[in-house]
Amino acid sequence: MGMRGSWQALQGCAWGLALLGLCVWAGPALAREAPAKAAVSRDMVWTVSSGNWRAIYFSSQDTRGRWTKPVQLSEGGVDSLLPCIVAGPAGKKYAVWVIRDELRLTIAYAVFDAHAWSEVRLVPDLPEEATMPFVAVDNAGVLWLVFAGNDGATQDDIYCMRLRQGKWSRPEQVNFGNDVPDINPCIEIDRKGAIQITWEGFRDGAYVLLTSRFAGDGWTEEQALSTGELERLQQQRQQFSEESVPNFVADRSMLFIRSNNE
Repeated sequence: MGMRGSWQALQGCAWGLALLGLCVWAGPALAREAPAKAAVSRDMVWTVSSGNWRAIYFSSQDTRGRWTKPVQLSEGGVDSLLPCIVAGPAGKKYAVWVIRDELRLTIAYAVFDAHAWSEVRLVPDLPEEATMPFVAVDNAGVLWLVFAGNDGATQDDIYCMRLRQGKWSRPEQVNFGNDVPDINPCIEIDRKGAIQITWEGFRDGAYVLLTSRFAGDGWTEEQALSTGELERLQQQRQQFSEESVPNFVADRSMLFIRSNNE
């Protein structure tokens, strides 16, 4: 796994829906972008290039359309990319992204709590390489992380971890093992608490969208998405127009915006 795969994942923007790098997540309750007057706020993370490395920045938009001053989340001098963000209970937010160095790809995160962001932390116990992170928060406030990773000897598989009361679970493989990379994972949790991971996998000679649901003590066997389920997901994920992105975002190649129900 290398940077080429990560860039391909960005261009497909998790689901292979050709969103051209502008990844927009409307959430389970929002089938399409809400009107400007609706009670919806948005969180945004993106990359800013500084020569030989990239930094992750954050801003949020209130229900009146005003964006906050951008804040750098990643550490200087560390190449950071492929960010994702989710809001949790009691005003918490979780941002995750990939760190690249000469040896490997790994996943970092930061937590917003009490009006400030934490220091950068590394997700522990990852495979030798990990990329394409995506996060969701369940009704109990537990953070769920999915990503593509490998142990250096095999192709990428899909893994899931949980952050509960400050402690991470061990990575759990979700997909069937095979000799072709599984990529672009996403996780969603509906209002009833049902948890579903969807990703792209090479099956029967072509890449298809696959899904697995959490059954309480593990993940169900992977299944190809039905036509109806695929249409529903396509309605939930759409590209923001260029006018929807604030002018202070100069580089929009790695941009993630998430709408929140107020």
